[in-house]
Amino acid sequence: MGELANCPRCGKLFVKGLRDICDECYKKEEEQFNTVYKFIRKSKNRSATLTEVHDETGVPEDMIIHFIKQGRLQTKMMENLTYPCERCGAPIKTGRLCEKCQKELKSGLNAEQATEHAVRAQEEKDKHTYFSLDERLHKDKD
Repeated sequence: MGELANCPRCGKLFVKGLRDICDECYKKEEEQFNTVYKFIRKSKNRSATLTEVHDETGVPEDMIIHFIKQGRLQTKMMENLTYPCERCGAPIKTGRLCEKCQKELKSGLNAEQATEHAVRAQEEKDKHTYFSLDERLHKDKD
């Protein structure tokens, strides 16, 4: 059974089940999706940019981006429909990050993993190192 929650869009109380938004917001979202889908389905509109789709349909750009990220709108056939990379703002057609940011993050992660590996290797090496006491130093203290 679902739990009670406030809709993140409108703030109304609803039973959270399959969706994270209330039924009214879901219906509104579906209407917006259908509006955008009908617009971009026409071949003459397939060269439209994100701003042009917004201007022609009245659907907010962030909602259009939401549909793309959900996989409900495919950008393959629409060469100009891009949205900004979440890290640097460069135009992208899929995912959350551009290729440049993906490569930078991967190289940073690889460097971090290499550092962790080196630290672990040194710790492991130190575990097996044995030290002996110099008996003369020990006798001088007595």
